Amino acid sequence: MRSTSPCPPTGCDGSRHERARADARRARQEDTPMSAYMAQELARPAARARARVPAAWLMAPLLLALGVIVFYPVILIVVRAVAPGGHPDWALWGDTLSAPGLLAAVRNTVILAATTTVIAVPVGVFFAWLIERTDARWGSLSRLLPVIPLLLPPVAMAIGWLFLADPRAGFLARPLIEMMQAAGIAVEADQVAIQSWAGLVFLYALWAVPHVYVIAAAAFSGLDPSLEEAARMCGKGRLRCFAQVSLPAIRHAVGSSVLVCVISSIGLYSIAALIGSAARIEVLSVYIYRLLNFSYPPKTSQAVIIGLLLMVVIASIWLLQRRIAARTGHAQIGGMGVRPNLLALGGWRWPARLAVLLYVLLTSVLPLLALIVVALQPFWRSRIVLADLALDNFAEFGASSAARDAIWNSTMLAICAATAAVLAAGLIAVVARHAGGRREQGLGIVTKVPAAIPHIVFAVGVLVAFGFAPFRLGGTWLILLLAYVAIYLPTASIAAESSVQQVGNQLTEASRIFGASPTRTFRAVQLPLILPGLAAGWASIFALVLGELNAAAILSGPRNPVIGYLILTLFDNGTYSQLAAIGSIIGVVSAIAVSAVLLLGRPRFARSATA
Repeated sequence: MRSTSPCPPTGCDGSRHERARADARRARQEDTPMSAYMAQELARPAARARARVPAAWLMAPLLLALGVIVFYPVILIVVRAVAPGGHPDWALWGDTLSAPGLLAAVRNTVILAATTTVIAVPVGVFFAWLIERTDARWGSLSRLLPVIPLLLPPVAMAIGWLFLADPRAGFLARPLIEMMQAAGIAVEADQVAIQSWAGLVFLYALWAVPHVYVIAAAAFSGLDPSLEEAARMCGKGRLRCFAQVSLPAIRHAVGSSVLVCVISSIGLYSIAALIGSAARIEVLSVYIYRLLNFSYPPKTSQAVIIGLLLMVVIASIWLLQRRIAARTGHAQIGGMGVRPNLLALGGWRWPARLAVLLYVLLTSVLPLLALIVVALQPFWRSRIVLADLALDNFAEFGASSAARDAIWNSTMLAICAATAAVLAAGLIAVVARHAGGRREQGLGIVTKVPAAIPHIVFAVGVLVAFGFAPFRLGGTWLILLLAYVAIYLPTASIAAESSVQQVGNQLTEASRIFGASPTRTFRAVQLPLILPGLAAGWASIFALVLGELNAAAILSGPRNPVIGYLILTLFDNGTYSQLAAIGSIIGVVSAIAVSAVLLLGRPRFARSATA
């Protein structure tokens, strides 16, 4: 809970401030309680209060720009694909839904998304509670540990675990098989292979936990500690305090985490392509990719129809999550905050720390070490010979102008896309909260539309809309920026909505009583409170854009190379050593940027406590 007091921001309208003081003095002179005066002030019509929305004048151009970036490509490709002759082709819908392989892909996607959510959400929320509300933390370092997996893009983590757990040449799997066989234990190579259902679920869950953590940690950091302290005074144990008090207080953040897991699991391509395809487990993202790249002519119409159906499903899930959150309620940041007292775990303190360290070891340390070792080897093999390790792959990589351009382009695109998406989503979330009702739901749906469309299908729409006349942006970095902002707007929106929903009305109402303008109230009161959530959203988007594959496969090329395009090229050519080298470089670049943003976006009291 932040130590923010409900005092008027400096720079308020002087005349209104003086008038408020005069009314307060008159209330005291007439022996009228101050609470009655505040109640009268707060009883102004809700419409008048909602009309004073901070930076509302920005909404019209912002929504217009988002409409062009998001809806124009979608409408254009839908019209061209579903109604090529100017009228709907219902036979096309029948062919799409009856195509062989679609039902299996849908079933596998549902199983994978549900399993990932069931595993990742409890683990991520529990880690956030340990770090933010208990003494298991290690100062600033503990806040970064659970999000270290964000430093590795999912494709790099998948490649790292492929180097570790491949039954033929994996650094861990091959020695394990040999040891078990030497001990007389009959084991087949496929039983310990990462290319299996267990391996696929394992990697999806490892990848999803930090995305849950950043949302839940932002909610826990602003939670009123009085509820937990009262529960401890009443004799509740540690786990009962977590399950019965802390967890229900952040229901909205938990619901947002579930939504993020479902959307991300449906659209994730890299892990499914590298691991799932080898295990003959096809999901919708890979199925759509094959429709566009392994069919001649490309079956764009079928891919668009599947995307539209996904849009309906995801919109329904979002509306259900909003309704559940509205009925159950959640704790909010109030105006009488104090610094929380950390819950003492006693003998469970070090086991909790070891659990966090084990997670970091599995998600980041081991895959990154595998990437570095393979990058230093002349070629990938399970046996490590120290005499063969060299920097030749890094030197060859650094000498390539295309590789340098790809790293620079991806880094700049990740910074610009994350910043633009978070700023737009934050402003929309604040305005939607003031608007309420159907307008809030409408704005929420607008920002979730790209999540319902597979990234590769949306990239095709962006190419059709902006790649040719009259825009002619094909082969430029700008077309990639437009695609990334639209694709990751839902991720930013979910993080922003969760942060805004956690801020109670006490502080903004107090600021309004003392005459602060809506813009000043937003800048001095709301923004500092929602900043940790926005920083978490920025970090997630930066890491995702840095190693993005789907849009890069369609929109990137020799004239605008990015890391995703380079990874696809190296993987297709089988040059695993250079692939490992670029994975290592991605980890370093992402580590510097994400760590800096998360540290700068910490709650103010946390910064002062560690100073």
